[in-house]
Amino acid sequence: MGLSELIATRVTLVLLAISLPASLRAQITLDADFDSGSLDEAGSAVIGNLVQLAGRDNYNPGNWKWTYFSADGVLNATPTFRIDDEFETGGSNLNTHAMVYSYDQENWNFFDNNSRNATANTFTFFNDTAFTSDRVWVAYGLPYPVARSVAHTASIATSPWVSPTASANSQLVIGQSPGGVDDLGRVIPQQDLFGYRITDPAATGLKAKVVLLGGVHANETLGNHTLEAMVDYLLSDDLGAAILRRRADFYVYPMANPDGRLAGYNRGTVEDVNRDPNRSWDPPLYDGQPEIAIVGEAMKTDTASDVDFFIDFHSTVQKGPGHFGFIDIDRGFHLNPFWTRLQQLEPTLQTFDADLIDDTGAKFGLFELNAGFTMTFETRFIAGENEDRFVTLGTNFGRALADTLATPTGDLNFDGQVDGADWLILSANAETDLSAFTPFDAYARGDLDLNGANDVEDFILFKDLYIATNGQAAFALLVAGVPEPATAVMLAPLLFFFRIHRRCVLRPFGEYPR
Repeated sequence: MGLSELIATRVTLVLLAISLPASLRAQITLDADFDSGSLDEAGSAVIGNLVQLAGRDNYNPGNWKWTYFSADGVLNATPTFRIDDEFETGGSNLNTHAMVYSYDQENWNFFDNNSRNATANTFTFFNDTAFTSDRVWVAYGLPYPVARSVAHTASIATSPWVSPTASANSQLVIGQSPGGVDDLGRVIPQQDLFGYRITDPAATGLKAKVVLLGGVHANETLGNHTLEAMVDYLLSDDLGAAILRRRADFYVYPMANPDGRLAGYNRGTVEDVNRDPNRSWDPPLYDGQPEIAIVGEAMKTDTASDVDFFIDFHSTVQKGPGHFGFIDIDRGFHLNPFWTRLQQLEPTLQTFDADLIDDTGAKFGLFELNAGFTMTFETRFIAGENEDRFVTLGTNFGRALADTLATPTGDLNFDGQVDGADWLILSANAETDLSAFTPFDAYARGDLDLNGANDVEDFILFKDLYIATNGQAAFALLVAGVPEPATAVMLAPLLFFFRIHRRCVLRPFGEYPR
């Protein structure tokens, strides 16, 4: 048989396969035995073009809250997927929900049709057009597997701004999860627990301490997407990020419950599927949950139990319509400049009161880490909001902190003052092409307007800023080379946001209420 005949024969076979009725095509098969996969395969069934799914009810007896599986044999098919609406927190939370699918587990799309039938107690979803691959992955929402956390940590480990915390080894590992056997009888191996610090090591002055925690609940994947995006911003060449690295130390614990995530659990840990790990931040026993104990003790050691901001990233299906923060209003945390700035960048964010009675991560941040601001941030699974939305959200978290902790414009040596030392830097680099420098390095040489050069426009900007703070006469003396008085004006907002205990540092406007 010649090549042209062979090609013609294969094309004919493909066309025949496409034209076959669904009943004669290859049977669709389901699988959820992979990282963060979740499905009751024994309770699921394929009946012609209908794929009847059964959710796992670990932690929530009789209810499911996460599903993620692959379906093989779907090329050129348009199967209908159906699952009961026995959803934890109530089937009504599925009313506006949309399931997602992917051909590579990286790029995700929302199903065209998603509907709940409250009378029949079902949730049905399908596409208008056929699948273009023989295998498709389907999930309740955007997955974030343990492997992604491991890969992301490895990818940033070589950054000059990343280093192990005091509790971590050179691979940024603070310990290992216990592993165990999940509710399906599968062996879940021990996983590395990571902790790392982000900062500019060249900046040795006073810095705020910020703790970022993620992955406490197994099914709350969007919190990890948001945290990852924030970390990427903190390590970027963005001017705000670069200045922020000089003003703060970030302590990041990206995946506190990797066993539960790996097993595809609804919420809990593998060693105790019926216990909520976000009610176990209670040292010294931590409700007998080893991974929570390891992360909790690491946070205490790494920060000397003295931090300014504690942010725990979660996800939820409740308290819509948008993303929100659980914040203790009685303590005035909702007035913290970081949160108010974030709400300016993200106007749809809502605030819900947190009483900090249960042993949550946020309570741990307040009472064990002595945080000046603590919150649980909840991202919601919203139809149409894909990964780019959470990249923007995480980036805005970083920008809000950058704006909160930034030094004044014109402070070229980042000491909190716009003074003669900054004038000397500006003058020394006058009329210099800085286009080859990073935004931070160019700014530090006097490129205040970020146009790639230290030029007359930067002189005008500096002059206006200096005069606004110190007066026209002071600027004239500065240009004439007359030394400044020792009482050069400190722009106090830089330190307004720092809570300092046991550190002999000026607190111009006092502490936030606790």
